[in-house]
Amino acid sequence: MSSMKRRSVLSIGAGIAVMAVAVVVAVNQGWVFADSSLGIVGLNASPQPTPIHHYGAEYGAITDTLTSPDNVTLHIVAVQRGTSEWLFHIHAHNNTGSSVPILDAATSHYFMIGGKGGIPGTPITADQIFLKLTPLASSSADLATHPSLAAAVASGADSDGWLVADLSNFKYTPFQLLYVYGTVTAPACTNPDDQSTCQSSTGYRTIVWNL
Repeated sequence: MSSMKRRSVLSIGAGIAVMAVAVVVAVNQGWVFADSSLGIVGLNASPQPTPIHHYGAEYGAITDTLTSPDNVTLHIVAVQRGTSEWLFHIHAHNNTGSSVPILDAATSHYFMIGGKGGIPGTPITADQIFLKLTPLASSSADLATHPSLAAAVASGADSDGWLVADLSNFKYTPFQLLYVYGTVTAPACTNPDDQSTCQSSTGYRTIVWNL
């Protein structure tokens, strides 16, 4: 595998943030990668205070089983793609000796989809191109057959359930499912050769499935 291809995989698999420019920024253990359609550029960032242990694959196809740095194995059982919403059937197994939260906004643990498209050069923000998955509403007709994924998984236990992506106002084509397990602050630049274009940005620590 060439160094360019290997770096590209790391940039997508380790974490993603989208700035107010059409550049994707990803974080990999203290390094920021700016990933555009023209190539990959590494930018030095401050090392993170807490090292991340990687238990297994964190990037793959939608059919792949991936493992988060919380040591929770995640498998996408099914994806039901409707016109205005997509339903994701997710199976989680906790490999640790204690309960682990997998859905917790306070600690940045959640699933989201990433979109692609739009007009090249047009500014975009993370709120526009990323969409969080949520439990089905209590009024949803699908709830009886699509029970929601539990917010935490007990020690050595399994959790099986559904989350929904409401695409009603989402203007981009979904192409990745991401599991966020934390954030990191690092500089992001529209032009890596010009430090005046850099600003502090929040990156998402993620594992990624290609849809």
